[in-house]
Amino acid sequence: MSINECPIELLALIVDRIPGTNKELRILRGVNRTFCALITPLVFRRVYVKDRLASALDLKALMERDELAKAVESIVFRWAGTPDDIEDEWTERASHAVLELVFMQLHRFPALIDLELNLCSDMWPSLHVDDSGHVDLNRHPSEAGILESTLMQAILRGTRRPRLKSLALVNLLAYPWPYYKSDEFAEVLSSIEHLRLDFHGIFSVAGDGGEEMMRRLWEEAIPVDLLGPTQARLTSLTLMSDQPVGRWPRVDLSPFFFPMLRYLELGGITFDHDRLTEDFIVRHGQTLTSLVLDSCPMYIGSTVHGPLRPWREVCDRFAETLEVLVDAQFHRRERDGA
Repeated sequence: MSINECPIELLALIVDRIPGTNKELRILRGVNRTFCALITPLVFRRVYVKDRLASALDLKALMERDELAKAVESIVFRWAGTPDDIEDEWTERASHAVLELVFMQLHRFPALIDLELNLCSDMWPSLHVDDSGHVDLNRHPSEAGILESTLMQAILRGTRRPRLKSLALVNLLAYPWPYYKSDEFAEVLSSIEHLRLDFHGIFSVAGDGGEEMMRRLWEEAIPVDLLGPTQARLTSLTLMSDQPVGRWPRVDLSPFFFPMLRYLELGGITFDHDRLTEDFIVRHGQTLTSLVLDSCPMYIGSTVHGPLRPWREVCDRFAETLEVLVDAQFHRRERDGA
């Protein structure tokens, strides 16, 4: 029996068990029409795009082919602006325009449930903030700032916003963008079950208003605008800072409760004798099954005898109160981020 004579049910079972990469799957699509129909949803289930014109145009072309767009469940954006790979200014603007057009129409991917934005990872002052907290991207251009605000505002300006279950925003600037407070952003967040927020530190903003914006971000925008709308559905939360926060800016999540939270990962969040971070974790003791603390320091202060709240007491409290915890991990990054 040739492969062309195999029952479609048997071919479907074969396709479901193919462990190949996207490249191998694309080759198999060319075997015959049946394989093409069976494999196409697998090939386009997860698509990748970067801030390059050719990549943006590929995503636009995919969006405009309804039979392919309906297979897309996950879109992953990856920043590609390395010093050795910079496009000319016109091409860069064109790529941003195409990306903006696509992200305004994410509803054209009807099966889309997962969006991951991996933004600028370089460590330099990327955003200039004046003493009133205002950012003028025309007067002080910032590649990272323009790209971040372009993509986020495009998602929110769409006439039909995506109904996502998973959202990852990685390498966000330490700035409380006004759109964080918008009803449109709250609408997007309201359906999220898996959320990752990963922020740069104070070095990502420059100018007289930088420190105040960093404070507003962690003390106001993150707890109220970014986490507040997700409380009903969230099952997984990752909150990361690449510089220690908690004492300054003050991070107080203790009033919040996520009734379905099972996975929690915190990075760079300082623990101290006030127990605010502890209280937030313990509040979820009846649902939390996995806890990851990545480079979360213990505040020592001015005492020469060590911290007022030793880690031993923290771990003892976790052992007593996290009733369903089955996985606990503690990591420490080196200075180079490893």
